[in-house]
Amino acid sequence: NNNDEQVVEDGRQEFSNYAEFFLTSVGYCVGLGNLVVYPGRVYNHGGGAFIVAYFVFVLVLGVPLYMHDLKVGQFFRKGAYGSFTEMSPLLAGTGLAHVLIASIMIAYFNVIIGWAAIYLYHSFFDPLPWEGDTRTFFYQEVCGASAGLGDVNRIVWPVFGANAAAWLLTCIVLIKGVSSGGKVVYVTVTLPYLCIAALIARGATLPGGSEGIKEYLNVDVEKLQDVTTWVRAANQVFYSVGVAMGAIVTFGSYQQRKNASYARDGFIIPVINGLTSFLGGFAIFPMLGHIAQNTGVGIEDLDLSGFGVTFIAYTEGLASLPRGWAQAFSAIFFLMIITLGVDTQIGVAETVITFARETRAMGSWPEPLVTAVVCLGFWAISLPCVTDGGYYWVTLLWDYGNYMSMFIVAGVGLVGSR
Repeated sequence: NNNDEQVVEDGRQEFSNYAEFFLTSVGYCVGLGNLVVYPGRVYNHGGGAFIVAYFVFVLVLGVPLYMHDLKVGQFFRKGAYGSFTEMSPLLAGTGLAHVLIASIMIAYFNVIIGWAAIYLYHSFFDPLPWEGDTRTFFYQEVCGASAGLGDVNRIVWPVFGANAAAWLLTCIVLIKGVSSGGKVVYVTVTLPYLCIAALIARGATLPGGSEGIKEYLNVDVEKLQDVTTWVRAANQVFYSVGVAMGAIVTFGSYQQRKNASYARDGFIIPVINGLTSFLGGFAIFPMLGHIAQNTGVGIEDLDLSGFGVTFIAYTEGLASLPRGWAQAFSAIFFLMIITLGVDTQIGVAETVITFARETRAMGSWPEPLVTAVVCLGFWAISLPCVTDGGYYWVTLLWDYGNYMSMFIVAGVGLVGSR
């Protein structure tokens, strides 16, 4: 057909081969949670203590829940809503909840990618424009942040343009379908690992970098005994692995039957995701140690809350590098953030698109048109996030939009499918 898609007798699209399924699944899991959220969680919850709790929950929660979602998709050959509804009409609400959680996430996620794209553009300036005051550059120059959530006065046009471009890219890949779109992941999944390797190599040579590594791996025994550390670790696994957002079910439904093994993939992919977070720490913490040495401020006093680790603390370290190196590694870092975000956004958006297609919410409209309309609709929903109050909207949705609901929905789905 026109999209050169792999289609089997039941009419369902399939990934062209196992490699595309595997890379797409890894790309979906390995995202901003690994490089933006994880370092801050490690920093705030006892360094190595958090790492221990995190890997316990990767094995105890991440692996079995991933296996469950993958098996559901492979067996029923439908998206989250269709699969859970076919399993039992009583679970239709669970399937719909997957779609709603995904909808919340895609409403703001491209805005964060847009912020990174703006930084990528500015990475080629000499000196780096955030040199001297990374906080003001992020909040005022990039986000154009106003006084608060309700203080909305204008559109921040660079963010508007970057968000629109990210949505256009998302829409094009989704229209191409899993077979053609699967080719993209060969680049977008492997490139971040090359970037991480480059950042680790550079971090190893930075003055103060070893202190950052010590802070990263040091186990605070008191934090290990703190319930909050374990709750945050479980929370991080849910968000990073991406259960209860429908994408894993959807990817499983697109997998070729001859390659389908929920046990193999359900173990390997969450573990790769966890190891990527751990590896990413070696890219982030040496830079934090370098900043601490340069400024005379302890690592424990740096701003690593929210988006601080990426857009404030790490950019300060980048600006402190020698000219040329600063520009090169800024470009590498933000290219990595963009590619990580794009893979996740496409995976989560696929949940919503599949729901619209399978429920025929738009009647007999052609699938490319359904995809375009859904993407256009969510781009419109994202517009408050590109205003001067947008930073606060994104932060609100990022902090409170998904975490608790993912716990509940994943639990109900697991119990209901027994």
